[in-house]
Amino acid sequence: MADLVLKNAQLVSSLGVTSAGVAIKEGKIIAVGSDNELPSAQEEIDCKGMLLFPGVFDPHVHLGGRTPYAENIVSETQSAAAGGVTSFLQYLRSGDPEYSVVTERIALCHEKTIVDTAFHFIVSGLGQAKDIENFSSKFDIVTFKFYMGGYSEGNPIGIMTADDGVLYAGMERIRNLGPYNYCMVHAEDHALVEMFTDEMKHSGRTDLLAYSESRPHFVEEQDVLRAIWMAELLDCPLYIPHVTIGAAIEAAGLANRRGGNIVLETCPHYLALTADHPVFEGHRAGIGKVSPPLRDTWNQDQLWAGLANGQISTVGSDHVPIEKSGDELWEERPGFAGMATILPVLLTEGYLKGRISLEKIAEVTSLNPAKLFGYYPQKGNVSIGSDADLVLVDLQKEQTVDEKSTHSRFTSAFDNQKLKGWPILTIRRGEVIFREGEVTAVPGSGRVLTRNQTR
Repeated sequence: MADLVLKNAQLVSSLGVTSAGVAIKEGKIIAVGSDNELPSAQEEIDCKGMLLFPGVFDPHVHLGGRTPYAENIVSETQSAAAGGVTSFLQYLRSGDPEYSVVTERIALCHEKTIVDTAFHFIVSGLGQAKDIENFSSKFDIVTFKFYMGGYSEGNPIGIMTADDGVLYAGMERIRNLGPYNYCMVHAEDHALVEMFTDEMKHSGRTDLLAYSESRPHFVEEQDVLRAIWMAELLDCPLYIPHVTIGAAIEAAGLANRRGGNIVLETCPHYLALTADHPVFEGHRAGIGKVSPPLRDTWNQDQLWAGLANGQISTVGSDHVPIEKSGDELWEERPGFAGMATILPVLLTEGYLKGRISLEKIAEVTSLNPAKLFGYYPQKGNVSIGSDADLVLVDLQKEQTVDEKSTHSRFTSAFDNQKLKGWPILTIRRGEVIFREGEVTAVPGSGRVLTRNQTR
């Protein structure tokens, strides 16, 4: 007998959409097939013909900031559960050469997370770059991010820009770390951003488009090209998160045809919002501030095409839990909360507008991140033996984005906007953690994931 059976669903995978159900026992999927083929269970759920996706695996999350991390990990994994996110990768960093912050945060995740999690690490300077092998051995982390620019000295986030020497030293070591290793770059040229930002501030403009013009498309393109050049030189796998421009897709495609290993990620806000969107007019300009910035409809169309044809492999939320006033554009911190709205944005702006298939949504939000970072077939997969991570979506359910719908008090770029296609049931390793608007899991029921050791 199974613990739980889901019947009468439209099961979505990268291979297609089929009428099928799923049986679960002890946290694993034990059967997938037509309803009459499934075993009896202690609990049965009638999915009423709604969409059943694999749980979202978000590859791009930031936690902490001005809110204590111990609170963050609880509140934001509750928000994740409400959005159908069952696993996520979060970025850690530490200025302490002993990496005490990393140790503390991993321990807090064991104690308090609601969904499953694992980690990337942000490299702050040459010393950490040269210590990557030791760090990786200590924490079993093989993905490292470098900020090539975009943050001035003394910025409120505490990000440190990595020059080419730091990036080179990092790639030299990352390339030897074994399976699922990636150098990751935030691609915005430092000198150009500094110059344009200073000019724009002195102009007196405080509209969101002014912020985007202080970080024009070519500052991202320049660093993408430089990172690809160095990755090819050193034969190092390269993952470029939060891509916003069509030029990055073209550059990565050329490099991959030359035999490179360049992987691209984009985010829901770049797919659905532009710098001149009316929702960010007036006193709300700072709400739309994010780094890299929102672009225009031409680049947006390129991103959708890149997703549809497989040139962009993943969609990450770039979730940043901060409260924003919107009033002071240049002082406002960049970023916003986004885990809860990944699926509604992709369904509303993608599938329902004919830009992307349901199958592709499952691929870029679940299958590909799990495969790229070493958690497949445990994650990202609806098949016998895999973790029972599932999300049931009501495609007809329309909600306004607010604290009630996202289960987060932190600002969303989509606040006060209506989106269609919301999760109504989230299952993590066989346990229902979100049902009909309520988070039902307790802190600490999530796990810190163990990565595959071989491809």
